[in-house]
Amino acid sequence: MAEQKRRAGDLAPDPELWEALKQGEGLREILEDFYGRVYEDPRLNHFFWQATRERAIEKQYNFLYEIFTGEKVYFGERPFNAHSWMVISHELFDYREQLMGECLRRYGLPEHLIHRWRSTEEVFRRHIVKTEPRGKKFRGQELPVEGWETLTLEFSGLCDACKSELNIGDEVTFHVRLGHTWCRKCFPAGADKPLVEIHHP
Repeated sequence: MAEQKRRAGDLAPDPELWEALKQGEGLREILEDFYGRVYEDPRLNHFFWQATRERAIEKQYNFLYEIFTGEKVYFGERPFNAHSWMVISHELFDYREQLMGECLRRYGLPEHLIHRWRSTEEVFRRHIVKTEPRGKKFRGQELPVEGWETLTLEFSGLCDACKSELNIGDEVTFHVRLGHTWCRKCFPAGADKPLVEIHHP
């Protein structure tokens, strides 16, 4: 089996930070505080209409767990694809970072570790900030901003329409900009549009 590539720089594993986070217990506490505030914030909460707060916490927990420890525990989309449809300015990115910084201080994280946490998140600014939606990248190619594509899942999930479970190897249809994913019951193979629409609440 090939050895996993070791991250360097601001994405290198950080044992001191992980120890300060009580090997994950503190990370969970911080994210519960942060997303509790995000889901009440009108500048940010509309980006999370598809996900429950618990789901958002779980995904970010695994993402940061992998970065801070170097262990392969996150199997979701990378930041470029996860945020492809979101129009986020530098000012809004800074606002989000300020909110996170407040949560880190409430937790009691030392300032030098807050700086290292925020340096990690700063790496992804160029993947997230943009003036208009863009297509997701799949196998090195950027997909169109509008329309549907069919693919075979490489990780499990849920149908965004009926919430049924999707397993690795299932064939699904997804919207190339929004990332909405339909199972075969909700968007049959060969159909030109979904049978079940996904509505913004």
